[in-house]
Amino acid sequence: MNERVDGRKLRFQHRRGEVLAAATEHALEQGLDDLSLRKVAQTAGVSHATLVHHFATKDRLVAEIVDRVLAETLAVRDLPQDDPLRALWRRATTEEGRRYVRLFVAITGHAMYGDPAVTEAVAASMRQRTDLLAAGLIGYGCPEDQARPAATALLAGLRGLFADLLTGGDEARVHAAFEDLLTQLERRVAEWRNPG
Repeated sequence: MNERVDGRKLRFQHRRGEVLAAATEHALEQGLDDLSLRKVAQTAGVSHATLVHHFATKDRLVAEIVDRVLAETLAVRDLPQDDPLRALWRRATTEEGRRYVRLFVAITGHAMYGDPAVTEAVAASMRQRTDLLAAGLIGYGCPEDQARPAATALLAGLRGLFADLLTGGDEARVHAAFEDLLTQLERRVAEWRNPG
Protein backbone atom coordinates (compact mmCIF):
# COMPACT_ATOMS: atom_id res chain seq x y z
CA MET A 1 0.00 0.00 0.00
CA ASN A 2 1.43 3.38 -1.03
CA GLU A 3 1.44 6.16 1.53
CA ARG A 4 0.21 9.46 0.23
CA VAL A 5 3.04 12.01 0.12
CA ASP A 6 2.19 15.53 1.20
CA GLY A 7 3.37 17.49 -1.85
CA ARG A 8 3.39 20.82 -0.03
CA LYS A 9 5.48 19.41 2.82
CA LEU A 10 7.90 17.83 0.36
CA ARG A 11 8.13 21.05 -1.66
CA PHE A 12 9.17 23.14 1.37
CA GLN A 13 11.25 20.53 3.22
CA HIS A 14 14.51 21.86 1.75
CA ARG A 15 13.73 25.33 3.12
CA ARG A 16 14.19 24.24 6.74
CA GLY A 17 17.98 24.49 6.54
CA GLU A 18 17.75 27.90 4.88
CA VAL A 19 15.32 29.15 7.50
CA LEU A 20 17.48 27.86 10.37
CA ALA A 21 20.55 29.53 8.81
CA ALA A 22 18.65 32.82 8.53
CA ALA A 23 17.35 32.50 12.10
CA THR A 24 20.88 31.82 13.34
CA GLU A 25 22.17 34.84 11.45
CA HIS A 26 19.42 36.93 13.04
CA ALA A 27 20.48 35.71 16.51
CA LEU A 28 24.15 36.38 15.71
CA GLU A 29 23.29 39.97 14.80
CA GLN A 30 20.55 40.70 17.35
CA GLY A 31 21.11 38.24 20.20
CA LEU A 32 18.39 36.18 21.85
CA ASP A 33 16.80 38.84 24.06
CA ASP A 34 14.23 40.11 21.56
CA LEU A 35 13.98 36.98 19.46
CA SER A 36 10.46 36.37 18.21
CA LEU A 37 9.11 34.11 15.49
CA ARG A 38 7.68 37.12 13.66
CA LYS A 39 11.02 38.99 13.64
CA VAL A 40 12.91 35.89 12.51
CA ALA A 41 10.31 35.21 9.80
CA GLN A 42 10.69 38.76 8.54
CA THR A 43 14.51 38.52 8.55
CA ALA A 44 14.42 35.11 6.88
CA GLY A 45 11.98 36.30 4.23
CA VAL A 46 9.38 33.66 5.05
CA SER A 47 5.92 33.78 6.50
CA HIS A 48 5.27 33.32 10.19
CA ALA A 49 3.28 30.19 9.23
CA THR A 50 6.32 28.73 7.44
CA LEU A 51 8.46 29.29 10.52
CA VAL A 52 5.83 27.66 12.75
CA HIS A 53 5.56 24.77 10.27
CA HIS A 54 9.29 24.05 10.51
CA PHE A 55 9.92 24.74 14.22
CA ALA A 56 6.47 24.75 15.90
CA THR A 57 7.49 27.04 18.78
CA LYS A 58 9.98 29.74 19.63
CA ASP A 59 11.51 27.36 22.21
CA ARG A 60 12.17 24.74 19.53
CA LEU A 61 13.72 27.35 17.23
CA VAL A 62 15.90 28.70 20.04
CA ALA A 63 17.02 25.17 20.91
CA GLU A 64 18.11 24.55 17.32
CA ILE A 65 19.87 27.93 17.09
CA VAL A 66 21.68 27.17 20.35
CA ASP A 67 22.80 23.78 19.10
CA ARG A 68 23.99 25.23 15.82
CA VAL A 69 25.95 28.05 17.50
CA LEU A 70 27.57 25.73 20.03
CA ALA A 71 28.40 23.23 17.32
CA GLU A 72 30.02 25.94 15.22
CA THR A 73 31.89 27.55 18.12
CA LEU A 74 33.25 24.28 19.46
CA ALA A 75 33.36 22.21 16.26
CA VAL A 76 36.09 19.61 16.42
CA ARG A 77 35.14 17.50 13.40
CA ASP A 78 37.31 19.30 10.87
CA LEU A 79 40.30 20.25 13.01
CA PRO A 80 43.80 19.00 12.20
CA GLN A 81 44.88 15.99 14.26
CA ASP A 82 48.28 17.41 15.16
CA ASP A 83 47.09 20.62 16.90
CA PRO A 84 43.27 20.67 17.15
CA LEU A 85 42.86 23.06 20.07
CA ARG A 86 45.11 25.75 18.61
CA ALA A 87 43.19 25.45 15.34
CA LEU A 88 39.90 25.76 17.25
CA TRP A 89 41.22 28.83 19.10
CA ARG A 90 42.45 30.46 15.89
CA ARG A 91 39.09 29.89 14.20
CA ALA A 92 37.13 31.15 17.24
CA THR A 93 39.20 34.34 17.51
CA THR A 94 38.76 35.45 13.90
CA GLU A 95 36.24 38.20 13.23
CA GLU A 96 33.66 35.67 12.01
CA GLY A 97 34.45 33.28 14.86
CA ARG A 98 33.95 36.01 17.44
CA ARG A 99 30.37 36.48 16.28
CA TYR A 100 29.68 32.87 17.26
CA VAL A 101 31.70 33.15 20.46
CA ARG A 102 29.75 36.27 21.49
CA LEU A 103 26.43 34.48 21.04
CA PHE A 104 27.86 31.35 22.71
CA VAL A 105 28.74 33.40 25.80
CA ALA A 106 25.31 35.08 25.73
CA ILE A 107 23.58 31.72 25.36
CA THR A 108 25.33 30.29 28.41
CA GLY A 109 24.22 33.39 30.32
CA HIS A 110 20.60 32.76 29.29
CA ALA A 111 20.96 29.15 30.41
CA MET A 112 22.11 30.26 33.86
CA TYR A 113 18.96 32.33 34.28
CA GLY A 114 16.78 29.31 33.69
CA ASP A 115 15.24 29.92 30.27
CA PRO A 116 14.06 26.29 29.91
CA ALA A 117 14.50 26.01 26.13
CA VAL A 118 17.98 27.48 26.26
CA THR A 119 19.01 25.58 29.40
CA GLU A 120 17.99 22.23 27.93
CA ALA A 121 19.61 22.96 24.56
CA VAL A 122 22.86 24.14 26.14
CA ALA A 123 23.01 21.12 28.46
CA ALA A 124 22.45 18.67 25.59
CA SER A 125 24.94 20.39 23.32
CA MET A 126 27.58 20.67 26.04
CA ARG A 127 27.20 16.95 26.84
CA GLN A 128 27.80 16.21 23.18
CA ARG A 129 30.87 18.49 23.04
CA THR A 130 32.19 16.96 26.28
CA ASP A 131 31.80 13.48 24.82
CA LEU A 132 33.67 14.50 21.65
CA LEU A 133 36.50 16.05 23.64
CA ALA A 134 36.62 13.07 26.01
CA ALA A 135 36.96 10.71 23.04
CA GLY A 136 39.78 12.87 21.71
CA LEU A 137 41.53 12.85 25.09
CA ILE A 138 41.23 9.06 25.28
CA GLY A 139 42.94 9.01 21.88
CA TYR A 140 45.80 10.96 23.49
CA GLY A 141 46.11 8.35 26.23
CA CYS A 142 43.77 9.71 28.89
CA PRO A 143 42.34 6.93 31.06
CA GLU A 144 38.64 6.51 30.34
CA ASP A 145 37.60 7.27 33.92
CA GLN A 146 39.40 10.64 33.74
CA ALA A 147 38.31 11.64 30.22
CA ARG A 148 34.95 13.30 30.95
CA PRO A 149 36.21 15.32 33.95
CA ALA A 150 39.28 16.41 31.95
CA ALA A 151 37.08 17.33 28.96
CA THR A 152 34.73 19.28 31.26
CA ALA A 153 37.66 21.22 32.73
CA LEU A 154 38.98 21.94 29.24
CA LEU A 155 35.59 23.19 28.03
CA ALA A 156 35.19 25.34 31.14
CA GLY A 157 38.63 26.84 30.55
CA LEU A 158 37.80 27.62 26.92
CA ARG A 159 34.43 29.11 27.88
CA GLY A 160 36.10 31.38 30.44
CA LEU A 161 38.79 32.44 27.99
CA PHE A 162 36.17 33.20 25.34
CA ALA A 163 34.26 35.41 27.80
CA ASP A 164 37.47 37.15 28.90
CA LEU A 165 38.52 37.70 25.29
CA LEU A 166 35.25 39.52 24.55
CA THR A 167 35.07 41.55 27.76
CA GLY A 168 38.57 41.92 29.16
CA GLY A 169 40.17 44.14 26.55
CA ASP A 170 43.62 42.54 26.99
CA GLU A 171 43.91 40.10 24.11
CA ALA A 172 47.62 39.40 24.62
CA ARG A 173 46.92 38.23 28.19
CA VAL A 174 44.03 36.00 27.06
CA HIS A 175 46.06 34.46 24.23
CA ALA A 176 48.89 33.80 26.73
CA ALA A 177 46.38 32.20 29.11
CA PHE A 178 45.19 29.95 26.29
CA GLU A 179 48.79 28.87 25.65
CA ASP A 180 49.13 28.16 29.37
CA LEU A 181 46.00 26.00 29.26
CA LEU A 182 47.52 24.06 26.37
CA THR A 183 50.83 23.65 28.19
CA GLN A 184 49.00 22.17 31.17
CA LEU A 185 47.10 19.81 28.86
CA GLU A 186 50.33 18.77 27.10
CA ARG A 187 51.85 17.90 30.51
CA ARG A 188 48.86 15.74 31.32
CA VAL A 189 49.06 14.03 27.95
CA ALA A 190 52.75 13.26 28.61
CA GLU A 191 51.79 11.80 32.02
CA TRP A 192 49.03 9.69 30.48
CA ARG A 193 51.37 8.33 27.85
CA ASN A 194 54.26 7.72 30.24
CA PRO A 195 52.82 6.96 33.69
CA GLY A 196 55.19 6.77 36.64
